[in-house]
Parts: sequence; C-alpha cells; structure tokens
Amino acid sequence: MIHLNELPLDFEPRNEILSKLSAHGRGLENLMLMSEFDTAFLCGALKTFRPKKILEVGVAAGGSTAIILQALEEIGATYEMHSIDLAERQVHFRNEPTGFLATLAKERVFGKMSGTHKFHIGKILPQIIDEIGSGIDFVFLDTMHSLPGEVLDFLTVLPYLADNAVVVLHDVSLHHYSDNFKNTSGTFQPFGSPCNIATGVLFGAVTAEKFLNFQPDEELFRYPNIAAFKVNEQTAANIENVFLSLILRWNYFPDEQVKIYRQHYRRFYSDALVEIFQDAVDMNAYNFALANRK
Repeated sequence: MIHLNELPLDFEPRNEILSKLSAHGRGLENLMLMSEFDTAFLCGALKTFRPKKILEVGVAAGGSTAIILQALEEIGATYEMHSIDLAERQVHFRNEPTGFLATLAKERVFGKMSGTHKFHIGKILPQIIDEIGSGIDFVFLDTMHSLPGEVLDFLTVLPYLADNAVVVLHDVSLHHYSDNFKNTSGTFQPFGSPCNIATGVLFGAVTAEKFLNFQPDEELFRYPNIAAFKVNEQTAANIENVFLSLILRWNYFPDEQVKIYRQHYRRFYSDALVEIFQDAVDMNAYNFALANRK
C-alpha cells in the first residue's frame, strides 16, 4: 500500500535549530544538504511515529543529525539515537570532523537531553550494528545514493528492526536533478547524476507500506526527493527483490567492505540469497576490472 500526502510536514525543528545554532555563530543553511521540504517530511515522520531507537546512516556535517535531535527533543520522550559515517572528516566542509554541527548543538544548545545520542565514526554498518543491537524502530538512510550504497545497509539493518519500524530514504529522485540545480528554497542539490539511483531502487524493490508527499507545484518536480516505508511481515518474506536489485550495475565498488557485508548476510539470510549477492559482486567486479584496463 502507498500513502500519498498523508504524513504531516513539520518545518519547525529545522527553523528552531537553525536559529539556535546561528546564535552560537554557526548556521545550518549553507551546510545543509537537505531542502526545507525534505527535513519537514523527516520531522513529520518522527513526530507521527514517535520512535524510541533511531539509527542514522550517513552524517556529513551533522545538519540532519541536529534536526532529528531537535525533533526528538520537541517530542519530549526518552530515546536512543545512533549516527554512523565511514568518513572521519568532511573534506567538503573545510575538513571539519564528521557531525560537527550536531556536536555543537549537543554541547551548546540542548543542555540536558530527553534521550541519548552516540556517533559511530570510521566504520561501516555491519561493523557496528551488533553494538547498537536490535529493536531499532526508525532508520534514516542517506549515504552514497549510488549503487550498491543504501541497498547494502538496508539488508544489514533489517534483522535488527522492530516490528513496524519506519525507514526514511533521502535522495530517492536525485538522479533527475542536474549538478547545479537549486530548488525554490534556495538549497543546493548536490551530486545530481543518472548514477544516483540507490535509494530510488530500494524504495521500489522493498515490500512495505510506503509513504510519499508530493512537493509544492512551484518545485521543479512534484515527485519528492524523500520517501519512507514501514516494514511489515512481507518485507522479510519478499527480501529477494532487494537482493535482486543488486544485480544492476554498481557505480562504485566497495572492495574490502564487500567481504564484511557478505559475512554479515550469511548470519541472517539463506544460502540462495547470499549466492545472488555474490553473483552481483562478481559481475560488478568483472566490469570494474574491465573498465580499469581500458
């Protein structure tokens, strides 16, 4: 089932944390890789589903982290949040430490918080997911955007999700935007490329209850760049569709990381599904090797 325009948009957490960080001499606006619409959808999902254990994969400057924390603080209930990023520093943001905006918010804005937040930096999800543990009821995936990217991470986290967990995917239509496009809110849309299909592929392949809100008519496209789905018993039952999506051509090859993901999948998925994953790896490894010889 797909729900159109049913999630409320909440713009307040972004506006509030932007104001607070600006008061400390550090604003979000020029460092934020999400539009106002996108963060309003994300915060609307948070306040609708009121999660207790949140996982964010992909941190960058930490703008989305700070906004999520602001939304959770506005809810006022206890929570546990984990944010993961492989990069330890952000070369696109003057080589600042990953998540520096959220760190500033935690140190100077929030004071005593309703819940806990922890960064896991310098590792990929399979290396840290056992430490985080099960019962995750909200996931925000915003990493590579190109295959295999977010598909690998969703397959990693699925066995750790609570019943009816919600997954929010950013950049589901990024491949339709040009490198220099700005939306009507003035937010730069980076990395626009036909290769940026990972979250769109995952959203289409997964069996789940899906949520989309159309953008305002003045935007370039009505179809949004952010979407969500709620897992159900059919998600795991039909997970082969997500594995099969990895047969598509990859835009990058994670090499040594592939071994870690494969080892993790062997713990939770059938031999047949792991074999499909290995075939996807072999096909893409062959094509990358062929391309490098040319």
